[in-house]
Amino acid sequence: MAERRYSGGTRRIKTTSRPTQPKRPAPKRSSTTAKKSQPKKTTLKTAKLGEMDYTLLFLIILVVVVGLIVLLSASAPSGKRIYDDSYYYFKRQLFFVMIGFVGMIIVSAIDIDKYMHLIPKAFWICVLLLVLVLIPGVGVESNGARRWLNIPFVQLQPSELMKPAIAMYIAYLIHIRLIDLKKLKSNMVCVGIISIVALLLMLETHLSGTIVIVGIAICVMVAGGTPIKPIILGVIGVGVLIFIYLQFDEVRMARIESLINPFADPQGTGYQISQSIYAIGSGRIFGLGLGESVQKYSNLPEPYNDFIFAIVCEELGFVGATIIVLLFVALFLQSMRVAMSAPDVWSSLVCVGIASQLGIQTVLNMGVAISLIPNTGVSLPFFSYGGTSILTLLLEMGVLLNVSRRAVK
Repeated sequence: MAERRYSGGTRRIKTTSRPTQPKRPAPKRSSTTAKKSQPKKTTLKTAKLGEMDYTLLFLIILVVVVGLIVLLSASAPSGKRIYDDSYYYFKRQLFFVMIGFVGMIIVSAIDIDKYMHLIPKAFWICVLLLVLVLIPGVGVESNGARRWLNIPFVQLQPSELMKPAIAMYIAYLIHIRLIDLKKLKSNMVCVGIISIVALLLMLETHLSGTIVIVGIAICVMVAGGTPIKPIILGVIGVGVLIFIYLQFDEVRMARIESLINPFADPQGTGYQISQSIYAIGSGRIFGLGLGESVQKYSNLPEPYNDFIFAIVCEELGFVGATIIVLLFVALFLQSMRVAMSAPDVWSSLVCVGIASQLGIQTVLNMGVAISLIPNTGVSLPFFSYGGTSILTLLLEMGVLLNVSRRAVK
């Protein structure tokens, strides 16, 4: 009840409150309209554990199996002659392949980020091993070069360990933002690190290892932000220094001269290249057949190592050699694909380093076999005999598979 006053008095009237009307719901927008009005968000999808790059895994298994078959054929005469066992080199290589595959699977499954802080220690341990190689009685000397450490069951070659180590170390320094390769000071830090390693390798008279490791480091630096022009100037400067160095090394200078005309001294400085050319020419289009090489019988030096590609050409011909070249190209491209889809800077740069190692070694080895590059003694990845080499390569493949598990879709 409410009271209202009039001129004649007061009258009580009965009032009722208006009921509040419920708010009308907002009109629903169509799903298409809602999608158009909302800004698009880019989300990063990470591969679940176990979803590794199976194409890469297939290529790794294929190249290892083919490499073992070729090694068995190329090394049988040397194994019989030296150790009275045609399967000597094959059995040792197979042993390291099995260990390497176990290591590859383990590395592909672990959380690498938890062990990233160990990278600087691992790198400087590799530097220490390079120093130990130079100590007489500790390092093993063979054919005028001191490159190995004699440890139980295997001769360890520290330069093979340094190949992934230097890529991981430079990538680590970039990842933690200790260096910025767009700045000159940071590039000089990397040049100093590379120079230390290169000097130790040159003291071992390991020119091929120096070229490969410096090449890996340069590729990681370029991918990490170093401008191209300083790199070109640096390569020219290093080339001049190598040329000056070769003036005081008669053996390597003779190799360069034999490249120009290997048949000028076919029984001397041009012997290896001329025998390699004979082997490649004998293969023609389809080859002599697997296991039918003639040059591997005491004619071509180290047919199971530096010149194994010449045996490939002789036994499998142009067609077989082309297939193997394409196999390496596919492995390189797939490795770069993993690098492009890596979830962080460190993973991406490490994959670039691994892919560049595959590319550089393959090009150098095949280039030497067909007489396009002076003989540098570079092994062919997964094909050439070498326990440390195949073991390190398979562990590197484990890193690639690990990154592929976390690849950004």
